[in-house]
Amino acid sequence: MTGWNDRKWVPWLRRGPGILAVLMVLALAGARVAAAQQTEPNPPWPVPEDAKKVKNPLKPTPEGLTAAAQRFRENCALCHGKDGSGDGPAAKSLNRKPANFTDSKTMKKATDGELFWKITTGRLPMPTWSQFSETERWELVNYIRTLAGKAAADKKEE
Repeated sequence: MTGWNDRKWVPWLRRGPGILAVLMVLALAGARVAAAQQTEPNPPWPVPEDAKKVKNPLKPTPEGLTAAAQRFRENCALCHGKDGSGDGPAAKSLNRKPANFTDSKTMKKATDGELFWKITTGRLPMPTWSQFSETERWELVNYIRTLAGKAAADKKEE
């Protein structure tokens, strides 16, 4: 009968504490990374370079902007706010702040392809909106582009 006293287990018993220590360090490091990602309000959202280069095939039209505005109110305003400033009713409860589409500096940096990719793929807490047709997503991009202009016009009036 063999058991723990058998000599074949001795090398493993000697390595056991070291292996356990390495596993604990890896687990703690992984937990810290996960915690940092959850608590950092707006960690960078990397977008593939090829997605950034995609050109918007749709020209804005009154009909498309109207449809996209309705879609935005129904699906996006809860987090992004009615005017797209990122202050919707659900925004306070989210770990990540919703994008502020009224910030002209941020919007100038973002390409249409980047916005389309983010709408399509999502990132928690934002869901993927791939259930919308490509046309509907491009219309949303066109609509989102109008929000920075509206905010700038409102500031001038004040």
